[in-house]
Amino acid sequence: MTNRKGLLSIAVVTLLIPFGCTNPIADSHIEGNVPKGKAFDGYLRRDLISYFCKTDNCRVEYEFLRNGPTQTGIAYPKYYLWVRCFTGGKLTAEGAVRVAAVDQSAFDVTNFVSAKEIVTSPNEAAGVFPSALLDKIGKKARHE
Repeated sequence: MTNRKGLLSIAVVTLLIPFGCTNPIADSHIEGNVPKGKAFDGYLRRDLISYFCKTDNCRVEYEFLRNGPTQTGIAYPKYYLWVRCFTGGKLTAEGAVRVAAVDQSAFDVTNFVSAKEIVTSPNEAAGVFPSALLDKIGKKARHE
């Protein structure tokens, strides 16, 4: 009996490898919420500017902390970013951001933890961001 279970496990794994282990529900949430093509950067930049900029002479730079979206259950897909906001050429905000992709037309900033907060209170970031990203976030906050 044990040998049959072992063979069955091997057969299942062998069948799944060529197809990948995808989750159709997670894939449908990503497909239904993440903007496509050039719209992705346009919407993300627009919504980060809306969140961070209070004047016209403002720009936002961002970089991904993790490639691709993180999908948990039926929540909106999340992206983790490092953001720098400049007003009049001066750095006015910097830190880690979690955004949620919504209905292929917007990104909601769900959390922002400034670089200063990350350095002085690392638990702030630990309560928001995946543990796999905390070292990277800490290094960016300390400008390492």
